[in-house]
Amino acid sequence: LTTTPIEITDGLETLLNPLKKVRFPVHEMALMMSISLRFIPTLMQETDKIMKAQIARGVEFASGPLKERIKAVIPLLIPLFVSSFKRAEELAVAMEARGYRGGEGRTKYRQLSWATADTVQIVLLAVLTILLVLLRS
Repeated sequence: LTTTPIEITDGLETLLNPLKKVRFPVHEMALMMSISLRFIPTLMQETDKIMKAQIARGVEFASGPLKERIKAVIPLLIPLFVSSFKRAEELAVAMEARGYRGGEGRTKYRQLSWATADTVQIVLLAVLTILLVLLRS
């Protein structure tokens, strides 16, 4: 909750940088992650709006057997997918209009650097993970 989506994607891109040697599209993967993180609140608002419209038409999402609830979700998913594809198309057109050509030749505003605290955090996380696995079994 304290790390911004940009910092998360910059960190992800930095961690995946060694994969560039095997021609993995690291920048594009980080870009997709950034876009998806930014779209989550928008999709939640769209879902809420569509759900309220469906409830106003008499659809019940929370009651009835599981099969009926699954059937009630289908009218919610179709408009949500249509809206998502429309927004994705608008984003693609906007990026193309602004001349976005990928990660080649791009620089970063903030350069990340590895610090001792990063190493300590990773070691602590590994130890905690091992302890949890051992305590679980």
